[in-house]
Amino acid sequence: MKAKITASFLKKVTLSICLLSMAELVHTYSGGPPAGYTGAPGESNCTGCHSGTPITSGTTWNDLTLTRTGGLSTVLPNASNTLTLNLASSVSTDFGFQLCVLPGSATGTSSSLGTFSVGTNSDIQTTTSTSPSRVYLMQTASGVSASSGSKSYTFNWQTPSSFAGGATFYLAFNEADGNSSSSGDNIYIKTFSVTVLPVRWLDFSAKEEQGKVVLQWSTAQEINNERFEIEQSEDGINFETIGSVKGKGNSEKISHYSFNQVNPTKLTHYRIKQIDFDGKFDYSKLISYDPIMPTKPEIFVSTTSNSIWFSHIETIKSISLYNLKGDLVANYAQINEAQLALPSLPLGIYLLRVTENDARVWHKKIWVQN
Repeated sequence: MKAKITASFLKKVTLSICLLSMAELVHTYSGGPPAGYTGAPGESNCTGCHSGTPITSGTTWNDLTLTRTGGLSTVLPNASNTLTLNLASSVSTDFGFQLCVLPGSATGTSSSLGTFSVGTNSDIQTTTSTSPSRVYLMQTASGVSASSGSKSYTFNWQTPSSFAGGATFYLAFNEADGNSSSSGDNIYIKTFSVTVLPVRWLDFSAKEEQGKVVLQWSTAQEINNERFEIEQSEDGINFETIGSVKGKGNSEKISHYSFNQVNPTKLTHYRIKQIDFDGKFDYSKLISYDPIMPTKPEIFVSTTSNSIWFSHIETIKSISLYNLKGDLVANYAQINEAQLALPSLPLGIYLLRVTENDARVWHKKIWVQN
């Protein structure tokens, strides 16, 4: 006897196939959602596949954090930044997420800013989209489980070399209920603001030369940099501009700058205000110069010319040179030049005794090679 296939039977079979397909789809997402569900401009969020409304407040939302040693407001261009995404839940141990970063003024067609790398972290992975060109970070199948109700994902974000200004990380977090369906999950969306600095500072110092304070600073990279304004303050709180130096605009090379000021009569604090062509600005570190505390002379030994070089000869009264037995081997009572010739000495370590004009005495070991 042949079984009769009815329309009702076909309908049940079709429904079963659809349910199996949907279950498979949900299971596949446990290994990472498809690209483009972070809630960024031009994108949907996880509620595009899961039921519910995106949550943007509450305890769980507050506990979603993105951290970086040094903070998110001091990110440098062309640099690898180690970031940690922290997720937590009091009701779930199954997590899913997707993260991307765009310029602060992004539209639906904006490309991602920088790149992600995960190293050997097997809990996270990346995927991309081509229209627009974006890269995403998300969990892997092994990264779903959060047995303690919290989980941290550490990764690297490489900033581009030609960008400065605001950036935004877009996060969609699925607090899943583990029922292998698209219902019952809580979807949270959150953003994190980042500032990529326009200048990579190297150093900033102040020293006295011939009655003037010489401020010197250098940069390793500049983006859209119009100028530097030099500011000074007596209390370290209220600053005034005392000069300006033109910047390099855009540069990938080390650049050196200096600014001279008449020697102040009291403790003075300095900082450099870096200003972009679009008016945005950033500050250097704060340094201080105290005329009451003179700069200690710096001593250099030249083995090629068999001589001693030193700075700030105006502060030095005399220099004596001793061997390690305590014997005086050279004495310079009148210091008129920045270079002093050494006598012919055996190879070894010697001790310089420097007496300054204010009667202060200090010592420095030197190495003589000929």
